[in-house]
Amino acid sequence: MSAQLHSRPHTLTPVKVQAPGKINVHLGVGGAGDDGYHSLATVFQALNLHETLTLIPGGSASIVVGGRYADAEVPQDDTNFARKAVNLLIAALEDERDVDVLRDLDIVIDKQVPVAGGMGGGSADAAAALCGAAHLIGGVDESILHDCAVAVGADVAFLLRGGTAIGHGRGEKLSPVLTRGSFHWVMATSARQLSTPAIYSRFDELTPDPEPAVVPDEVLTALAAGDPDTLATAAANDLTDAAISAMPELAEVMEAGRDAGALLPLLSGSGPTIGFLARDAHHALDLAVLLQATRGVKEALRTTGPAPGAHIVDQL
Repeated sequence: MSAQLHSRPHTLTPVKVQAPGKINVHLGVGGAGDDGYHSLATVFQALNLHETLTLIPGGSASIVVGGRYADAEVPQDDTNFARKAVNLLIAALEDERDVDVLRDLDIVIDKQVPVAGGMGGGSADAAAALCGAAHLIGGVDESILHDCAVAVGADVAFLLRGGTAIGHGRGEKLSPVLTRGSFHWVMATSARQLSTPAIYSRFDELTPDPEPAVVPDEVLTALAAGDPDTLATAAANDLTDAAISAMPELAEVMEAGRDAGALLPLLSGSGPTIGFLARDAHHALDLAVLLQATRGVKEALRTTGPAPGAHIVDQL
């Protein structure tokens, strides 16, 4: 994704790309600005649950959705995040680059990140599409990719980069975070969905005068040390009470995770997926077994973070 404005001729060979899901290891929420968006201070961590996209030039601009969550309600038109990302890249470059190869891309999405659960599956699709589209036309300046990513959604810019990072603003102003080792998570999904705008509205009702959003120093210290116990005492999500008020069973799932020995139950984004922090892989396996049998939990998925951002898997 480095700057290559004088590109090599583009290729008609299909390309396969992966991008990770995410958890907000910490989410501080401040007040809403004039544009209606809340100021955030969050710590993203990319997870080893990936979306895999195959971009096929010379097609009919179709979108095919398969994989674990093929039956989810994923748009297959221009509102799909992957297609939207490619269209934004075309618009950004068409006055100075030959981008015709991008206009008829078929996009095949292997969905492995839970849908509408606060884990950024749609954003991962957008990040993968931007990475793959840039590859097909011989490279794109990183700042252009970032701008296109932000135009799709605030999480997309982070999922292009991956790893662990602080996000300010709407989450798009990123700074890398030093992280040692791997953190083990069990992601407990719900059969129900939550509306992100509704959760932020409920946050406003519950917190009419919020403090400025910050990331506690202890969170960064714990990540740098690879210390899950310290992270469990410092991390939080300011949207938790709003999400629980909209879906009270989330509190029961969190309590079940604590009873099962989780170090920390942490709402992912605006929910309803809950990430449970484990000490190690064996602890995560035990947690997953117990949570899978918990009322209100649809799936209990083991994963680790941090993971790489969007990257080419194969030139087919």
